[in-house]
Amino acid sequence: MPWERPANVPFPNVWWTFEAPDPDREDGALVTYRVEDLTEDRFDDAIKLYTEHFLDDEPLCSYGRVRHIPASYEEMLAFWHYLFSEKFTIVCYKEGSKEMVGANLLSVKMASDKHDLTDLIKTESMQKLVAVNEYMTDTVNLFERYGVDKYLTAYGLSVNSRYRGRGIATEILKARRPICRAFGLRLTSTNFTAIGSQIPAAKVGFTTDLEMQYDEFVKVNPTYTFDGIKSKSLKLMSLPIE
Repeated sequence: MPWERPANVPFPNVWWTFEAPDPDREDGALVTYRVEDLTEDRFDDAIKLYTEHFLDDEPLCSYGRVRHIPASYEEMLAFWHYLFSEKFTIVCYKEGSKEMVGANLLSVKMASDKHDLTDLIKTESMQKLVAVNEYMTDTVNLFERYGVDKYLTAYGLSVNSRYRGRGIATEILKARRPICRAFGLRLTSTNFTAIGSQIPAAKVGFTTDLEMQYDEFVKVNPTYTFDGIKSKSLKLMSLPIE
């Protein structure tokens, strides 16, 4: 049975606030941003953010042309809505604006819960994406390594291209600590697929459990080829929560 958000944790909740440069100010003045729970009235905006600022930038989705293959895109939409319904996804806004600055698709993975994605994921491009990510987590076995029975994971960190270069990704990742503490989780771990997310993760304190060069996956399975992919390696990175 999937893990549910604790009833005693307010929803929606603001998890993190920070200051960063405002792209709408020529003088580069700082403005306050907040990271909070995604609410149902903003589902369409989150879909727009991930469609326009994630699918063609994230290495595995870009390589698999997920946005441009209708069946794959429909599967991705179904997966996003599934994650939204869990009420773990967080989004970032600039104070005084309704524009969605960024988001992180969060979920809780349990040792006792075996998710079956066969009903959602049937296209070749999506199956390949899922397979390499599962290879990373299965190889490490985070439950045994960190002595936990559940942990907070994620399936995509996105920042609106208009706001990039301002440290937004790093700040969104910082929200993992207060979220884990509120949920009673002692670990958060994610497969970071590109240097643009791996560097912010390291700044926050994530350490690498396993790194695989994309051209090494063919040794795992001859069909896992990524010739010309826009990234060097995939890193499974974890952050224990004290």
